Amino acid sequence: GAKTFFGSEGLIMLRVRGTGTLIVSSYGAIHPIELEPGQEYIVDTGHLVTFEEQVGFEVKKVSGWKSTLFSGEGLVVELKGPGKVTLQSRSQDSFLAWLIPQLPKQTTYVNSGS
Repeated sequence: GAKTFFGSEGLIMLRVRGTGTLIVSSYGAIHPIELEPGQEYIVDTGHLVTFEEQVGFEVKKVSGWKSTLFSGEGLVVELKGPGKVTLQSRSQDSFLAWLIPQLPKQTTYVNSGS
């Protein structure tokens, strides 16, 4: 089964349990990471794709200059091992920032009345 729960400020996570294959989609490349017991890893919320249930996590708001470095939203997830974590190389925001300038510009036509 799957269960959705909400973190702070729009972070949505889905808990998935059962047997079988889970297929995920991402913006950019998928990077698997194996956290050792007690190992900590901080990641921008937009780059986190999956993590195993035994991985500890805490969503934190970053302010000031750290916000600019880590996240446009100022949200990061502190992960603590052991367990597997999957990250994506691009976030939805960075993908859209790249995509929107590539889209054709909208043209307005004026009817001259003829």
